[in-house]
Amino acid sequence: MFIVFFLIAFFGYRKINIDRGNYTSVIQEKKVVKSGTKLIALLILCSGYLLCWVGYVQWQSTISTYTQEINISLGQYSMLWTINGALIVLGQPLINPIVKRFGTNLKAPIITGIIIFMISFGIAGYASNFKGFLAAMIILTIGEMFVWPTVPTIADSLAPKGKEGFFQGIVNSTATGGRMIGPLLGGILVDLYSMSILFKVLLILLVISIVLSLIYDRPLKSKEEKQSISM
Repeated sequence: MFIVFFLIAFFGYRKINIDRGNYTSVIQEKKVVKSGTKLIALLILCSGYLLCWVGYVQWQSTISTYTQEINISLGQYSMLWTINGALIVLGQPLINPIVKRFGTNLKAPIITGIIIFMISFGIAGYASNFKGFLAAMIILTIGEMFVWPTVPTIADSLAPKGKEGFFQGIVNSTATGGRMIGPLLGGILVDLYSMSILFKVLLILLVISIVLSLIYDRPLKSKEEKQSISM
């Protein structure tokens, strides 16, 4: 598969023409980066994005162990991820028209996706058999099709010219941070308390994520208001 990807990239990407901007290092542009309200807005958004990943990664860590404890076979658990991948491929064309209806309001798909995440974890918290977790996984997959593509899109819209890669790097680093913190936090909560406590904490984190997603653009609005007053 890596060889196939290499061939696609080698023969397909080389004919792509792009407008080249002036790219500099983060160190050279540190004053602009530190004072940028767009960077602050992105960091607020990515804080909520990180919390989403903390919850999502539980399916690969604590929930995977929990399913074994309630006699869900490894084959059935693996089937959940097969269905997840199939739904992303087959369901994305169905989700895209819904996302387009939101227009320029990019908050709406994120909030919608996070609420769907909460429904998924609510179902998983009470599930005791494969059918329950199957329903939770299907709902979770629908949620991620709303959230995961939208955050990089917002990052691209916020990025000043020449800093697109830097802003996307923050998004990717945030996702990695969530995947790092999630299993540790989940494991501690399950060891010290129980799975039910874990699900309750995840729901609280997702509520915080919604709040952060709602207010991420306030620094931008404050700047615009100050500029309008000064004019």
